[in-house]
Amino acid sequence: MENVLIWPKEYPLLIKGLVEQNGAFILDALEAWPACRSTNEDDGVCTTVLPPIYYLAWLTPLEPFEECYFQHISEYDEDAQAYISAVKSHYYDNEYTPESLVLMLCQRLEKYASVAAQNTIDTPLSLVDLFFSKRYFTLIEHALNNKSKLSAKDTLALWKEVDFRERLSAFIPESIADLDTLSELASEKVAAGKDYFTLLTQVSPDVDSVVLLEKALLTHLRKKTAKQTMAMRFIEQGATGVLADENNKTAFMWAAEKGFVNVVETLLAKQDKKAVDNLGNTALHYAVFAKNESLMVLLIKAGYNFRARNKEGLSCYRLAVSIKANNLVKCLERDFGIKELSPEGQFDRIKKVHVLHAIVTILLPLQLFFFFDETLSIKSELTLSLTMAAVICFFFATTLKRCALYPHIKHPWGLFVLRGFSFISLIAQIGLASIVVLAALSDLV
Repeated sequence: MENVLIWPKEYPLLIKGLVEQNGAFILDALEAWPACRSTNEDDGVCTTVLPPIYYLAWLTPLEPFEECYFQHISEYDEDAQAYISAVKSHYYDNEYTPESLVLMLCQRLEKYASVAAQNTIDTPLSLVDLFFSKRYFTLIEHALNNKSKLSAKDTLALWKEVDFRERLSAFIPESIADLDTLSELASEKVAAGKDYFTLLTQVSPDVDSVVLLEKALLTHLRKKTAKQTMAMRFIEQGATGVLADENNKTAFMWAAEKGFVNVVETLLAKQDKKAVDNLGNTALHYAVFAKNESLMVLLIKAGYNFRARNKEGLSCYRLAVSIKANNLVKCLERDFGIKELSPEGQFDRIKKVHVLHAIVTILLPLQLFFFFDETLSIKSELTLSLTMAAVICFFFATTLKRCALYPHIKHPWGLFVLRGFSFISLIAQIGLASIVVLAALSDLV
């Protein structure tokens, strides 16, 4: 359906009366003004007549190609159009802006037809919406100062204009027509992670702000379009980032994954450093996912466990290696001395340690065999050599075990038993070697 706006033939007389401040002209125009309503015609056209103040906002009909809800059709002649154009030119030449000219006309009209009364008429286009589309914020204030009411929809639209919020707040909640609706819509906006919390507190002072803020921060940080400045606004209003989503991933973890250093630094003191999500990831893991070196360093210095592994068995170091974050790997090695082997390297390191312990264990029965073999003439030399070999093997096994690269994972009980036998074997071999040395010394004496 095509929407057509009719410009009444009385409009030029209204303009003339307002410009010349002729009350008779203004009253005549208002008395003859057609009924403000929309009428559906048979040819699929909806014609509308609006209250006079709407026409003042436009001043002259729009051209057919100009974007608007209505197609504008005037019912007055060319002489009237020429008069209105001359009026506009005169005021613009005298340092009036379109907004100040409209404001002056509206203030003069207010003595005869209040803006509040005109604003209450149900129209397809709200007066505030029209003013807002033309960026006439002073006119919006004029309407509100003269007892006009704002709908919930118009209030939400105006709240998007950050620079106008302070001026708008002066009229809340007195100028809101439907507070309950606005409160409900603002709550939905906040829960969706949008910056309507201040508005919500103004229309609903008793709202549970803590829960809403936590939900708002979490919801906002989960969005691909999340912004650190917006997250900080929620935090400044009281959000702590501890609320988790269905995967147990907290808002703090989402902030770490986004690489929002300021958010993480602000919320750090309020977090549980052992908190993990359903994947076993800590906030430190997500800092690595973000490939953010400064954020990773911040969390490690704050006490986050760099050895903590997720369900894939990856610590922050191994995760950095797996996602090819070479700058993080170098930072961990250079600044924190952290270096971990791959699963294959870990297995190889464990194998080497316990092979050496096995050798030490086996050398004891081998020594005993040679020691009690009466056919051998070099028992002393073999005992000392094998004992030396056992000491060297045990030393290397212990060194590898104590190395920072040795994997901190649980070993089978059999390996613990093997290390125990290795130690006992070494003590026994040293004891046997001591007997051999003492015997050799006694022969020399």
